[in-house]
Amino acid sequence: MSISSIPLPERIDDALTKWASLQQQHLYFAPVRHHSPACAYGVLSLIESIKPDYILIEGPDSFNALLPGLLHQDAHPPVAIMAQAEQLTTSSQSEDREKFHQSAYFPFCEYSPEWQALRVGHTHQAKLAFIDLPWAAQLKDEQEKDEQKEEDNTQIQSRSLQRERYLTHSQFITQLAKKCHCRDHDDVWEHLFELRSIDALADWQSLFHDIFIWCALARLDYEPQVLEAEGSSQREAHMLMHITTIKRHNPEAKILTVTGGFHTLALIEGLAEASERQFVPSDDQQKRFDGMAKLRENDSAWLIRYSFDRLDALNGYASGMPSPAFYQTSWQSLLEQRQDRQANHLNANQPTQIYRNKMGVAFLTNIAEAIRKKEFDNPPSYITVKNAAEQSLRLAALRGHAGPGRYDLLDGLQSSFIKGSLNDSQNELWKEITTYFSGFLLGTIPVGTATPPLVAETYGRAKAFRFKLDDTLTKVTKLDVYRNAQHRLRSRFLHLLEFLEIHFAQRINGPDFITGHQLDLLFEEWQYAWTPAVEGELIVLSEKGSQLESIALGKLLKLEKQLEEQGHSRSSQNAVALLIQAVLIGLHQCIPALFRLLDNYIQQDVNLASLTTCGHKLIHLWRGRAFLGIEDHTTLENRLHQVIPQAFFCLDQITQGDEQQQEAHLQALLLLRELVEFMPAISQTQNYLHDFYQQLNRLGNDLDNVPLLKGAADALRYLGDQAEEQLLVDGLNKAFSTGTDPENAINYFVGIMRTAPELVIKTPILVDHLNQLLGEWDDPRFIQILPDLRFAFSQPTPKQNEELSRYIAGEIGLPTHELALLQTEFSAEQMLEATRLNHQLQSRLSEQQLLGWFNANEGSVPVKENIHEPT
Repeated sequence: MSISSIPLPERIDDALTKWASLQQQHLYFAPVRHHSPACAYGVLSLIESIKPDYILIEGPDSFNALLPGLLHQDAHPPVAIMAQAEQLTTSSQSEDREKFHQSAYFPFCEYSPEWQALRVGHTHQAKLAFIDLPWAAQLKDEQEKDEQKEEDNTQIQSRSLQRERYLTHSQFITQLAKKCHCRDHDDVWEHLFELRSIDALADWQSLFHDIFIWCALARLDYEPQVLEAEGSSQREAHMLMHITTIKRHNPEAKILTVTGGFHTLALIEGLAEASERQFVPSDDQQKRFDGMAKLRENDSAWLIRYSFDRLDALNGYASGMPSPAFYQTSWQSLLEQRQDRQANHLNANQPTQIYRNKMGVAFLTNIAEAIRKKEFDNPPSYITVKNAAEQSLRLAALRGHAGPGRYDLLDGLQSSFIKGSLNDSQNELWKEITTYFSGFLLGTIPVGTATPPLVAETYGRAKAFRFKLDDTLTKVTKLDVYRNAQHRLRSRFLHLLEFLEIHFAQRINGPDFITGHQLDLLFEEWQYAWTPAVEGELIVLSEKGSQLESIALGKLLKLEKQLEEQGHSRSSQNAVALLIQAVLIGLHQCIPALFRLLDNYIQQDVNLASLTTCGHKLIHLWRGRAFLGIEDHTTLENRLHQVIPQAFFCLDQITQGDEQQQEAHLQALLLLRELVEFMPAISQTQNYLHDFYQQLNRLGNDLDNVPLLKGAADALRYLGDQAEEQLLVDGLNKAFSTGTDPENAINYFVGIMRTAPELVIKTPILVDHLNQLLGEWDDPRFIQILPDLRFAFSQPTPKQNEELSRYIAGEIGLPTHELALLQTEFSAEQMLEATRLNHQLQSRLSEQQLLGWFNANEGSVPVKENIHEPT
């Protein structure tokens, strides 16, 4: 089925007639699909054919200031224009309007029709301009349509300025795909347009005629109200004003308009109407156009590098073709054939199919080589690649294609490279294949291109630290942070970007001073990649300053203020977290002020959990003081001498609370015990252990209402030689006595086990006594506490459990070898029984014709008499 065979509605027939009339007035249209090699070649052919005076391109007219950068010889796609505008949002819970930034990208690759329009048009001295609504105006229209929509002002919003969702969801295109036996709109587009011969693509009249019909029929799926609400109508009215203004002042000028094909129907109809008025706009049209020009001042736009992986529609990009690396190769194949023809090369008369066949086989070969380098199991052999190539070429011929397209190659690859279904073992291989189709090429922009200083500064620092920034592939770096001063500086740079939410790198291993995990590891390990998203985030951040450290300082101060506003101003835990963050990112000039802040917070903090966590974080700082650059470690020691007495003052908190609070208090109590036990390693001037046990003794009977804490305190006192073994026995007697609440009883025992599980090994009388007490309980009470009892006995280590099981086995007269999971000794009766069962199993397998399969899986030679050939 072809586009020309589709019966057309009257509106589209009328539009085609108007198009022909407008072309007589030197108004030309190139309806395109974004990032389409076919459309790009059509635009190239159209420009060379008519040599237009003006080339007008869909894209915010605020981008026109960036044309010199786009046309510079050192600009190599993929590149993008990043637009940013300030917007007010209305919270659904408040009438307060707050500012946030909306960002959008307008990407170009070499085979983008817009890129070819710019570069080829510049070669032919055409005047170039973007003509769409400014980005700020598009946002304003959206907000006016949906004021009640809540936006998160803390999150940067970004999108594509070349959205094609209407084409994706068109009912017409869906039905056309079915009639053409294609799987989706990308498949049918490639089938009908991308795989045309070079002569058909050079015939721009026919190509754009068919693309116009494709897009116009898709547009008819949507009512005018929908287009108005979405903003398409306003954008088209703005583009019309640009075209009519130029035409009114230059009546004989040849004007080529390059836009997404979805807009072409509206532009043709609007220009036909304007032609009847000699392209003179109404007062309302002129007023709105002038108003939009003022909004243009609210746009900020920068030329940035872009990448194939960001451009890929399969990765969530809203517009254009998928698999940019493949279509770049396809575009290069077209240019090769074009150059051969221009040079009258020997191959000049070869059909496009020959060039595409050559390109397809080379692409498959490169994929196979990439897979081999990844060291997959069963890498593709020469025969596998040969089979994939043959299948792809035959599929292309069967489908009537002038050489293999993307889907032909993918089908051939899946048939030859993937063994069986796409299960877990094959998914990684298929992912590598699709990744190769996507690519990771990163474009370049001219040196000196206007970008916010923060972007240039960050890129320069990353380059100076010898990070590899030439593509968007994820790389890994290891930093010897304890022993290498240069590596410590690199670490601080990465921590700084992470703190500022610039997603350049992610720490995947190494010491974590925030949580205290893995502090003994010598190396930090980071994954990193310089992507367009990183540059976009830096551009957004640049509104806050031009230096990373100064922005980070402002964020630290803001976090401090937020703590106060949220009622956590006396949380020493949060205050020390800010201190750790400051030293990690290298803001050592902030340390004195943050220490003073911490002093105030410690004195005002009345939360035991916060204080004990603060103490441990100070220990983390002390352990990493050399790496973190804290030269005067006495400052840490002094704060610990403040934290511990304040924690003792708050220890009464553990005598009250529900079950959830008891759990938090238990954690705080154990952390406090660890803290006082670690102090002698830092300072010999004060031993807090004596004071700690005095505080526990002071609490005494006040803990009776919190059995979990009571058990923990008794265990700590016993371990600290502050009480005899009888204390624990008495505690168990009291907890498990007749009439007590089973929940309280088991909580007391869990408190002991959570605190010191080794006691059940060192003090067997506890197990004996517990066993005796539980024996006095009836079944319902025992069953009620059984889950918690099992949890209590999960606290010992495996070795401790083994010792405990041997002790229990001895007490009840059970041979210890019967506790082993693996049996190594067998009686004669057991051996005979096993032989009999094995014989029965083999007989059953033989009856079901499974013995051959079973033996083959065991690595044995199948038993011939048990294998039956199928009839």
